[in-house]
Amino acid sequence: MFREEPPSTKTLKKFFIDRNKEIECAGMLDCVAHMIISIESPQDTVKIALEFMGRTLATCRADAGFATPTDREYSPLSAYSSSASKPPTMDDFVISNQHDSMQRVWQQSTPVKYEDVNNNPLLEGVREPLVKIDCKSMMMQRLVWDGEPIGISCVDHTTHNHAWSDEEVAFMDQFCNSFFAPLAGISNYWHNPSLHQMFKKPSESELAAIRLAAQGLSYKQIASKLNKSVRTIDNQLQNARQRLNASNQIELIKKCAPWLG
Repeated sequence: MFREEPPSTKTLKKFFIDRNKEIECAGMLDCVAHMIISIESPQDTVKIALEFMGRTLATCRADAGFATPTDREYSPLSAYSSSASKPPTMDDFVISNQHDSMQRVWQQSTPVKYEDVNNNPLLEGVREPLVKIDCKSMMMQRLVWDGEPIGISCVDHTTHNHAWSDEEVAFMDQFCNSFFAPLAGISNYWHNPSLHQMFKKPSESELAAIRLAAQGLSYKQIASKLNKSVRTIDNQLQNARQRLNASNQIELIKKCAPWLG
């Protein structure tokens, strides 16, 4: 979706606002309009969404970060903080992305609730960094754009434990899946070179060939191991180089390092 050329604000308005006027509230569509206006600034696009989420849910904090399920660690890149509760900053916050609590977020299509953070057994092993930022209760939602997971968004309370209602869960589910994730994805894809590579992850079959190439195998050896023709392997590696703008095999392997394990 919108990967072939940068979409105009008119095109985005038609796709995200006009066709949703009869089913979404004015406040949500007003937020979406502001995100579209700021689409060339990924940081502003995300900040507008986070502030809307935080204010709508009356949370102490709302944050988001871009990553993939295979990353070892997760850190938010942007955060909204309530001026009333003044929560601790999330600067330098890092959590294990491979912990079961995070993998559950990546695997589930709807928001994941972690209430009573201080005593929740599901958070054993990652509780310390959460306690340091006074997180008492949080709700997390994976961000998916064009069928690919691109990040995670989280809202949390730092002053008290909060039991998330069905209405709050439904709001976060709808806003993140229908508007936040796709608009943030489009904005970063076209206007954030540092994250552009992440949205161009090679296919699993291409990664299989790249993984063997990284081990020093020739095209003929790779083809034999994967039971494919040499021409197929050549095409796969060539396509991956073009997608990642890698000038040669060494550069391709380097750019694919986060996905090779």
